[in-house]
Amino acid sequence: MRRIRYELGLIGLTLPAGCNSFPFGRGNSQPPAAARVPAEAPSKESILAYLNDNANRVQSVRCKELDIAAKQGLQTVGLRGQVVCQKPRNFRMGANALGAQEVDVGSNDQEFWFWIKRNDPPYLFHCSYDDLARGNIRAQFPFQPEWIMEAMGIAPCGPAENYEVKVNPTTLELVENTRSPQGQPVRKITVINRVPVHGSTPQVTAHILQDARGQEICAAYISEVQIDKTTGAILPRKVRLVCPAEKSEMKLQLDDVIVNDPTIAQATQLFRRPNLTNVEAFDLARGRDAGPNGVRHIGQQRMQ
Repeated sequence: MRRIRYELGLIGLTLPAGCNSFPFGRGNSQPPAAARVPAEAPSKESILAYLNDNANRVQSVRCKELDIAAKQGLQTVGLRGQVVCQKPRNFRMGANALGAQEVDVGSNDQEFWFWIKRNDPPYLFHCSYDDLARGNIRAQFPFQPEWIMEAMGIAPCGPAENYEVKVNPTTLELVENTRSPQGQPVRKITVINRVPVHGSTPQVTAHILQDARGQEICAAYISEVQIDKTTGAILPRKVRLVCPAEKSEMKLQLDDVIVNDPTIAQATQLFRRPNLTNVEAFDLARGRDAGPNGVRHIGQQRMQ
């Protein structure tokens, strides 16, 4: 179960993340005449303004074709699914294998949940945001729903005083010192290419989560992005996720992406905990949910 929690943490942290043409303009179709590293690095205020500009273009994202290749040691499994998210905290991801549901992850204003068929035991785990903020959850789980919105370009970045910028020869690192859901100090690092890019080449190339000692917990590497023609918003298309401690890797490819789909606003049932037959619910702060034989049917709609 610990391995799967970390892989979901990777998804939570890194699903679509990437902005292009920073800070030289957006969506250039042709490469610059000379892709040289600028002599001066932009300020953190400029970087944050650029990221927030992308966030302001996006109210919701729907990915109707999500391909996942998950690798643990020598074993690889392929999944297909969908992802839907909406400001500020609505999120839902479902994935299937051979036509059978395997994964359900979601959140709304009050809580988040996750279910993995092959988990042992296959509980429907859930936790309220109030309990998450108090830090009294019983299970180790590096999934922080707010990070999903940040990584997908939906949530704006915080004030500049929360960040620092490290300047490297060819990259910039935007660093935020924050805390994990369990209250432990962590660092979120966004790696940005200093060289102007074009087309599907990402400007934001990686998102890294480190513990207080600087050890990598998980990371995402963006190799290809896509630009929404209507809004100009930039989202990734190909992402590779790694978790060194778990020796795991996941490759995501996102196709058929719709930005600001008006039908999402009416899909209120989508962002409720699902009704999974004969699946036991487990509150991360309080333990197993009460009910006949420990099984509690909750929520409304499965993700199709």
